[in-house]
Amino acid sequence: MIIGNVGAYEADDICKIVDRMLRDLGNPEPPLDLVQVRSLLDLNLRYYSTADPSFLQEVTHHLSMAGRQLIREPMRLFDAVRKSGLTALWLPKSKSILIDQAVPKPKHRWIEGHEIGHSMIPWHREFLFGDNEITLDPTCHATIEAEANYASARMLFLQDRFGAEARDSALNFKTVQAMAKRYGNTLTTTFWRIIEDRTPDLPVFGMMTAHPHHPHIGRGDQGEEIRYFIRSQAFRQKFGAMTAEQGYALITKHATRRSRGPVFTATDVLIDDRGEVHEFVFESFCNTYALLTIGSAVQLKPTMVATHFA
Repeated sequence: MIIGNVGAYEADDICKIVDRMLRDLGNPEPPLDLVQVRSLLDLNLRYYSTADPSFLQEVTHHLSMAGRQLIREPMRLFDAVRKSGLTALWLPKSKSILIDQAVPKPKHRWIEGHEIGHSMIPWHREFLFGDNEITLDPTCHATIEAEANYASARMLFLQDRFGAEARDSALNFKTVQAMAKRYGNTLTTTFWRIIEDRTPDLPVFGMMTAHPHHPHIGRGDQGEEIRYFIRSQAFRQKFGAMTAEQGYALITKHATRRSRGPVFTATDVLIDDRGEVHEFVFESFCNTYALLTIGSAVQLKPTMVATHFA
């Protein structure tokens, strides 16, 4: 079984590591205080700028893989950081987390959690993070980044506690907003966790996209309309043939021209991989940075005419 790009064995180990850390902190209430986490793990947090020569000198000195210094020329590192869009680094030898000071502050918590995740996972200590042009095979790089994201999610959302609490409320954006405030995380990361963790056995998908009627809202760095297509475990199993493009077509079909707050609520049908027709309820919300849409199964319909997802 694979959880995203994380194998089941690795996911189980990561959960045990996070469990131990949370126990050592006395099983804290949300929101998790990352200052306490860093103190427990003896980690330092600093901010950097690629224009700062001292940053380049320090990273050149400490950045290593399996005990070997890999980069001896600071300008080579500068070029790699600039080209890769690197936003943070974990330096094992100095036990430091460095975050690019140019990154918007709302993103710092997730980025810090991601780098803490790297530091907690024992097998990550042999790797150099963020710069796959120099050290890592792209597949290996994607795997360890997925593992760090998984660790960050399990930590910031207090393992299964978030999902259990979210199930006590309706699956809508009021719940997403309330849970984001309670756990101290962004609307986007909370939205993601609601889709995947609240009810894994319910077919639910979420999309982070451009607004069909306001092209300047929500496009990706390369101008793409679809940024993320998030699916619960049950949705992956029952609607494996559905593509992100088909999901966006549904959004385009129902979207109003509202550019902030609730954009639409609608019902429509999807056909699963067995040819059975399901009624879904859709809710879409614009936070001015992207259009966030939740689609959740309501009931199985006995007979309806719809287009099968090939």
